[in-house]
Amino acid sequence: MIPRRLLELDDSRQETSLAAEFADRLEQESELLKPDNASSEGNDVEAGQVDLSGYFNADPDVTGSEPPLPKKSSFESLASEFASRLSAVEKSLTKRDEADAKKAKQYPTHKLTGFLQLDTAFYAQSPENIATVGDAQNGTGFRRARFAVQGKVAEFTNYQLEVDFATAGRPSFFDNYVEQGNLPFFGEVRAGQFLQPFSVDAMSGFRNLPFLERSLPFLAFVPFRRVGIMSSNASEDEMTHWAYSIFRTGGYNNAPLGDSRFATDFGNIGGFSFSTRVTHLLYYDECAEDRDLWHIGAAYNYGRLGANDAKGSGAPGNAGSPEPFYQARTTPEFGPLGYPELSASFGNAVNGTPIFVDTGRYQADYFNLFGLETVYQSGPLSFQSEYMATVVESVVGPVFYQGAYAEVMYRLTGEHRRYDKKLSALRNPIPNSNFLPLKTGEIRGWGAWEVAARWSVVDLNNPDKLDGHYYNSATNSYDGTNKAGNGLLNDATLGMTWFLNAHTKLQLNWIHAMLRNQAKGYSSADLFVSRIQVDF
Repeated sequence: MIPRRLLELDDSRQETSLAAEFADRLEQESELLKPDNASSEGNDVEAGQVDLSGYFNADPDVTGSEPPLPKKSSFESLASEFASRLSAVEKSLTKRDEADAKKAKQYPTHKLTGFLQLDTAFYAQSPENIATVGDAQNGTGFRRARFAVQGKVAEFTNYQLEVDFATAGRPSFFDNYVEQGNLPFFGEVRAGQFLQPFSVDAMSGFRNLPFLERSLPFLAFVPFRRVGIMSSNASEDEMTHWAYSIFRTGGYNNAPLGDSRFATDFGNIGGFSFSTRVTHLLYYDECAEDRDLWHIGAAYNYGRLGANDAKGSGAPGNAGSPEPFYQARTTPEFGPLGYPELSASFGNAVNGTPIFVDTGRYQADYFNLFGLETVYQSGPLSFQSEYMATVVESVVGPVFYQGAYAEVMYRLTGEHRRYDKKLSALRNPIPNSNFLPLKTGEIRGWGAWEVAARWSVVDLNNPDKLDGHYYNSATNSYDGTNKAGNGLLNDATLGMTWFLNAHTKLQLNWIHAMLRNQAKGYSSADLFVSRIQVDF
């Protein structure tokens, strides 16, 4: 009999080999089990002992009599084999721990990542729409082709370098920053060019979008990617997240909104902004991971508008902008294959998706942007919605704009979208079975299928009191009258996404754009667009 206490591991004896200790104890017990050491009361068993007879080279006695005690050689053989095997396991675990510790101290680290998106677009415009916004040309091209390096230079110091080979500049700067984590109170502090904390639409990431483009309010109002510094942190239970940043408001040709593709901004006049976003999970099922959740959030952005009055910094052939200006504009919810920001004026024919609504440039000092958001998910069903409102302090007083969207997604194959707690946003689902297996021998299926619908609206109508304060390129002053792009735009979008595997997807969108232009009235257009995306 072997007492239970002899089978229990003593954690206080870390310096002794577990295999050697067990072998030694088993050897000692084999001496106790010799016939001359056996009790005269052979059938008595001490309390707390385990009867191991029948486990060592002994066949059960069908007559019910006790099996013979094992020989000492049987115990020695077992002890030796067990010690050998356990010692090999200990050595293997020790080597693994040493390798992990060595690897953890090897900085800097790096990870290569990226994605590409190949888009195709067909336009069906009404005659009124062509007359209002220009004749959109069908086309195919790369919307994005990005390559990035991510890693650490120390345990809590992260970095990312990212460029895009499919946008203006070729290549252009995108998310390039250094981030220091594990800081008291501040949490993580990031400096460089990155997505400013405003809107769940922005934080979702291009590769995770359920549609080919983000919503109309986002496209029209959000400063988005800018050069600045940001702090972000979370509550202990990770149910509440917050972030705030300071950044430059300018960008391409001093434009205050949209994406700053050059990561460089100049100007002695204003140009600094503050943005913050707070989100909270009202419900999150830890057992079901991300399948069931409800998130709410709010965001605020104060933008002090800037100007660069250096000669040659403004429109071609003109001096720099003499005064800060505000301008909001957007295409329907399909990103340009061309570069509409380079078009001469609203309404001209363009190679790509034309601008549908445009406030024009008018003199202003600052703006306040407010946002409310919610995200709900129950298994394969997801819902997301936002409302945004901007109050611009112009040369003639406050000007108000607003927009909203609501979108619903359903995975026909049962998957759910993953939830990124750090960004408080949904990510692509992982198919239950891949159409194109990622490894040899994997089960082949049909991938994941998602259908989606979205309604989106933005109101960019200007008041008449702004007449006489629009930018006049001929004189490089703000004394013009130009409301050609003012209007209300509604988009209704139906979409389908086929996730062949976790890294490849095919998207199809039908966008019905309904424009009510302030000068030319109602018009409509249909966009039939597709995307092939692969990421790594």
